[in-house]
Amino acid sequence: MEKDRFPCFFLFLLVVGPFVRVSPVPDDECPDARPAHEDCEYNEVCEDASCQYNEYVTCHLNRCGTCEAVYSGYDNLTVNCNQLTPKCRLMHLEMLHKSRSGQSRPGRGRPEVDNVYDPECESSGAFKSKQCDEDSNLCWCVDSAGVRVTDKTSDDPKCEKLVAVHLIQIDLIFKADFAFLKGKEDHLRRNLINKVSQFTLKTPQILQITVNEVTHKVTMKLFSTNVTKEPVDIATVAYYIERELKQSKFTVVLDGRNVEVDQESIRVLFFDNEPPRINMKTISPGFAAIIIIIALAILTGIAVFVVVQRKAEQERIQFEVIEGQELEDYNLAQREGLRYYD
Repeated sequence: MEKDRFPCFFLFLLVVGPFVRVSPVPDDECPDARPAHEDCEYNEVCEDASCQYNEYVTCHLNRCGTCEAVYSGYDNLTVNCNQLTPKCRLMHLEMLHKSRSGQSRPGRGRPEVDNVYDPECESSGAFKSKQCDEDSNLCWCVDSAGVRVTDKTSDDPKCEKLVAVHLIQIDLIFKADFAFLKGKEDHLRRNLINKVSQFTLKTPQILQITVNEVTHKVTMKLFSTNVTKEPVDIATVAYYIERELKQSKFTVVLDGRNVEVDQESIRVLFFDNEPPRINMKTISPGFAAIIIIIALAILTGIAVFVVVQRKAEQERIQFEVIEGQELEDYNLAQREGLRYYD
């Protein structure tokens, strides 16, 4: 008997289905100034909609006032698609996406590398100054880019404030012959500026892009001229650029030819307003190598400066000695001349 009813019920849906309207929206869900719309169609609004700066969100209908698309992440928090998603929030949504798709094991704070983890964020989207891993029960302090600035410890670290990043440097090399890139450095630089312009900031910042004419190494520097508490800062901009680079979306065109970035050449360096409090024994070899290289560069610069200063001082003293000797000889010659004429 139940089998006979199913075709009739299915036929009823086919006949009546096209005339079914969206269920009414309760009036208490919308404010009086923006009354609810009952004729919003999900397919018409969300089918072709996309979030420009965040692919880890889903589209929903906003029936209050106008039928428009709103976006929220896996954590059900709304995302503003008209601006960059703060780095902490974007990293969190990335890790949730990987966890749900089986690309990584769940667990807050579980790192894939030293600076990629599921972070805890403030309501504004900025990083919390203290980050923890629930599995290992370790905690550490981070800067405004989410990069660790202290050792990981089971004790409660004192992260009184979020250390500000004032400079971020991105180094890379394009996969192209030197002969092809020779003389195109300015063109390459202009193309890079056009690529990065989509991630411009509202807060004061300076972007500097240089191309070494000999090695063709590209250096991008983001300076923060006014350290603010805005979550969309130079760290967020640098993170978007880094993602584009590592996803092979940062291709530039020179003389009609696509020039791609060498993935192995990408390096991102963070310069904080305060020195890190990290024991060299606890950091990864790669990160330690970067710190050692920077330290050696600083020491080398100091040594060169000292040598140059000493050489300049020696030359100055030598010049004074020669000048003094010449003056004495001149005075002697003058006296001898006077004696001769006398």
